[in-house]
Amino acid sequence: MMSSTADTDPFIQFQNDVLFLLDSTRASFSSYLRIRSLTPSLTSPELASAHSDLVQNLTDLSADITDLQASVRAIEEDPYKFGLDIPEVARRRRFVDEVQGEVLDIREELEKHGPPGRGTGGGSAQGGYTGGQQANGDDAYTAFNMQQQQELMADQDMALEGVSRTVGNLREQAHEMNRELEEQREMLEEVDRDAERVEGKLKRGVRDLNGFIRKNEDTASSCCIGLLVLVLVILLVMLLII
Repeated sequence: MMSSTADTDPFIQFQNDVLFLLDSTRASFSSYLRIRSLTPSLTSPELASAHSDLVQNLTDLSADITDLQASVRAIEEDPYKFGLDIPEVARRRRFVDEVQGEVLDIREELEKHGPPGRGTGGGSAQGGYTGGQQANGDDAYTAFNMQQQQELMADQDMALEGVSRTVGNLREQAHEMNRELEEQREMLEEVDRDAERVEGKLKRGVRDLNGFIRKNEDTASSCCIGLLVLVLVILLVMLLII
């Protein structure tokens, strides 16, 4: 895409922001996995901090993905209105789906282990609170993932509908062009037939004139021949006009 388009297209700015935040999320995810592998205890402050940073990055990234999805849905309804073609729209949809899929993969990995605890002491009441908090967190992650998957399926359905509408419009345009070409072909054929008729009449007139001249070659009849030639020319002109 040209630089001028990149300067005015809001999708490009959203895309750059998402790529920057995605790199930060990947780094946070790698740090979380490393700390988790080195820290068996779920009550580690380092693990809790890494988990919190990763969740925050995922939250910010999800918000930007939502903006991108809205932008893609808008251009999918009528790509040519925004000066875009179908391959570019498909590329943008594919980018959003890939980023969203990666976010879902990271969240699924977090779900497997749940949020880290804050301590083991405090009796059964504190343990019950921690367990309830973890269960609520798991339910929230599950609900979020289901919502994301439903939105992804809905976006894919809308993309397919947009492509179908575009293909239908192109098919109608092709049919219209075919009808116009057929009408022009019939007009050209009619012109060719008229030209052939006029050409035949001219040949017959010239042939008759030459025969007449050969029969009347004496100078005494030159005036009469001239008048006949004039009359013949006038008749030919009238035939051409008709």
